[in-house]
Amino acid sequence: MSEIKIDDSLLSNLDKIKVIYTDVDNTIVNDGCLFKSKRGYAYENAGAIFEMLNADIDVVMVSGRDKNKLFETARLLGFKNYIGNLGMQIVYNLGERIIKNYGTEIERPEELKEWIVSTRVADRILSEYKGRIRYYKPWSDILTTHLIFIGELEIKGLVKWIENEFPLLRIIDNGPVPPEEDFKNPHAYHIVPAGVGKRSAVAIDRRERELRKENLIAIGDSFEDLTIAEEVGIYFNVGDIPATDLQNVVTIENSNGLAFSKVVNLLKNNELV
Repeated sequence: MSEIKIDDSLLSNLDKIKVIYTDVDNTIVNDGCLFKSKRGYAYENAGAIFEMLNADIDVVMVSGRDKNKLFETARLLGFKNYIGNLGMQIVYNLGERIIKNYGTEIERPEELKEWIVSTRVADRILSEYKGRIRYYKPWSDILTTHLIFIGELEIKGLVKWIENEFPLLRIIDNGPVPPEEDFKNPHAYHIVPAGVGKRSAVAIDRRERELRKENLIAIGDSFEDLTIAEEVGIYFNVGDIPATDLQNVVTIENSNGLAFSKVVNLLKNNELV
């Protein structure tokens, strides 16, 4: 496995790692399976998780999936804390404590989704970008807090359009999803309240647990994952995301889907775990 090339000055951003924030799909799993690489079955990512658990490193999934969906995954993998619904649910110790990060005064998730629907944002998007985006079934029905779409769109233009037309909302590109009959290279797009997202959830977690950036890294493949870079010592980009001005972002080639294990090897080789 090829090693990650990283400048020593960047490694100086880190002290002993306490928490790894990680995306799930295309980051620690491929096609929904922990033991798959993009070229067959492989043990590396599973082995890396095993080593982090043995080192008492808190591996925190930060996902677009609902907390109820993440519960079984966390329990199976030995994780205790996780962040669901793109930062809207911050879960500690498999649900013993949950912080809601809704960005509004609304308390119940169903009411939050109803409020987003009431803005008519879905109707406008489906009309404005007809044929290039649609509801992402069945997840659009399963998610209780917000709306999710699938499509092939230029995200910067879409973000600006939402900001202008619906300033109380934001749209999040949470990265690539498997091809479907009408889209060959689709992404998942989430509509949430403005100010809500993965970065805000990690910031809340940092405050709650008094975590220092030097003890934190993050790994992900989407534009939304990239926002976490502001909250950690180093962010490892394993997706096809354009260059950024952020100085603590390291891009890793991930054609085999085993970049998570490469990051763990880097930490071990530099005695950071």
